[in-house]
Amino acid sequence: MPKLPHFPDTAEADAVIVTDGVRTDRWIVGEGTDSQFEYMVHLGSPRFICKVDVDDDASALLGFHLELSNGEILHDFVWYDAMPATPAERQAIVDGASQALERNTRKLGF
Repeated sequence: MPKLPHFPDTAEADAVIVTDGVRTDRWIVGEGTDSQFEYMVHLGSPRFICKVDVDDDASALLGFHLELSNGEILHDFVWYDAMPATPAERQAIVDGASQALERNTRKLGF
């Protein structure tokens, strides 16, 4: 597989953040090495890690979760900053996560 360029020019606002002089992606999507879980890492504020699942997994709906427009669910959050308190803050996470997952899907060629 060809190596992707580092931080290509992108029209996506805030796709890359700089912390202490280090440039990183705001959103990281990946799979666990010892499980089949898919995870999202958000390095912007608020920082968190969560699982990504489809809507047919009833256990994902038991605790705090966010439903995305594509039917996926973010759940099992580990918060490194304060959890979003308002509907607008939660919607910003939903919108950003939805866009990041869509870009990741396009990058992978699906």
